[in-house]
Amino acid sequence: MEQTAWNNLLTTFRRLELEGKTQRMPIAALINLSHHHDQTVRQRAYEAEIAAWDTVREPLAAALNGIKGSVITLYKKRGRVDALHASLDHSRIDREILETMLKAMNESFPIFRKYLRSKAKRLSYAALPWWDLFAPIEGTTKRYTWPETTAFITSHFSTFSDRLAGLAKRAFQNNWIDAEPRQGKRGGGFCMGIPLVNESRILCNFDGSLDQVFTIAHELGHAFHTECQIGKTILQTQTPMTLAETASIFCETIITEAMLAGATPKEELSILETNLISTTQVIVDITSRFLFEKEVFERREKSELSTDDFCEIMLRSQKSTYGEGLDQQHLHKYMWTWKPHYYSSGFSFYNYPYAFGLLFGTGLYALYKERGKSFVSDFEILLAETGEATPAELASRFNFDIRKPDFWRNSLKVIEKRIERYVTL
Repeated sequence: MEQTAWNNLLTTFRRLELEGKTQRMPIAALINLSHHHDQTVRQRAYEAEIAAWDTVREPLAAALNGIKGSVITLYKKRGRVDALHASLDHSRIDREILETMLKAMNESFPIFRKYLRSKAKRLSYAALPWWDLFAPIEGTTKRYTWPETTAFITSHFSTFSDRLAGLAKRAFQNNWIDAEPRQGKRGGGFCMGIPLVNESRILCNFDGSLDQVFTIAHELGHAFHTECQIGKTILQTQTPMTLAETASIFCETIITEAMLAGATPKEELSILETNLISTTQVIVDITSRFLFEKEVFERREKSELSTDDFCEIMLRSQKSTYGEGLDQQHLHKYMWTWKPHYYSSGFSFYNYPYAFGLLFGTGLYALYKERGKSFVSDFEILLAETGEATPAELASRFNFDIRKPDFWRNSLKVIEKRIERYVTL
């Protein structure tokens, strides 16, 4: 599907009563209301979103059938085993590594369900409905000023290394960061390197929220990764998606741990909630998306799929990953409609590298806590060489074997400790 057509689809309008007024809202705005402070608004936005996808499900199913069919034809012509084959090559890992990681992730689902059940209880549910997956917890709305944010990040980056802190200071002082939200500016966060001047530029939409503080730390991690590759050729800096999040996750973890260390119980709850919402998406939801895409390819090879087929596969994938952590009657059967990577013929299975990046970066942070300052130079060398070596080769330098489950389990234990603390607060 062409990007312009996709953008047009996301501006399909639905009417929704919000703050006493009936408003015409695009799909993207409805989806954003999943973070609204009012539970009634979140539920009505979810219902309006589902109703909107009902009106366009047939052309989307036709598009998805066509794209997945084309991918199947191409990989057979190219001598590939399946649609996953090319993705693994792009990621510079093999099936054994992916299957080991997915196995460890599956083992962790019970602890994530524990978090979701705890959140449901806080929101007075027997089981958490889909529309409250991203719900804020009452009383956890602290805001941060821009000077507070820049000072906090720079200060705690310096506990890792002067080089990282210096990079952050230059970014803040020299206006590398387009931070303010404004009309016509796209959402989200992004970092790009400027190789001719050995700098980076960052886009974010700073609103004082805790999530945005983490976003800035995350994007500065990408900038640090770029800095560590100064002097390399363009070809030597072509980093696979599996390694592209290493520095960003690491830097975000530095700030998360620093905030948790000095937080009151209410602040700690806010920090953990923000972190666990994101982590649950990367570990649990991404697994459901992987399962969905895998089955779609397997079935599409034999015949086209109907809209009901796509919905049934998606619901079954969500039930197998979220399990009793969510209300089984209120899931999201149309998640296949609005994730644009499903509609790319050039890159299938866009999802699992994000889980790899989270767990790889978290595992390295756990090692840093063990080794201290002696870890810093080795980490910088690793970042410098992500375009020249495979993840397995880089991990072996730290005596990690990512073909064995222990590495992935140790990373997940860091998350498990946060969930156990969340439950007790």
